Amino acid sequence: MGECQLIIIRNMKRYIQLSIFCIVLSLDVNFISAQIISKEELVFLTSEWHGERFDDGRPKISDELLEREIKIGIDDAWTVLESEGYTNQFEGGWKLVHDDVPIVGCALTALFMPSRPDVEKRLRRGA
Repeated sequence: MGECQLIIIRNMKRYIQLSIFCIVLSLDVNFISAQIISKEELVFLTSEWHGERFDDGRPKISDELLEREIKIGIDDAWTVLESEGYTNQFEGGWKLVHDDVPIVGCALTALFMPSRPDVEKRLRRGA
């Protein structure tokens, strides 16, 4: 075998190793959950919720409530939330694709979570 063939074989081995590594890494990513706290901790932090829950402990909002939310204006919703102490719970500046269609639904809280009265109360553990 010539030197050129050995270099090609070494490069192919590296390529195969890198490909296998990427495949294994992508498989692991599929098993990562968006929820990083236990079901018990989530139920504790949201214990004021008395409705149904998903299997992982998240509160389940009824379709009826989501339908009612469509009729509420954003200014009205934020007036109520701010008066209850829910500040910094909104991220604006998004580009609307269909500004004539109201969007409502459930959202997951990001890893960084601003202070919320209901969660603060649970974190103190004396509530």
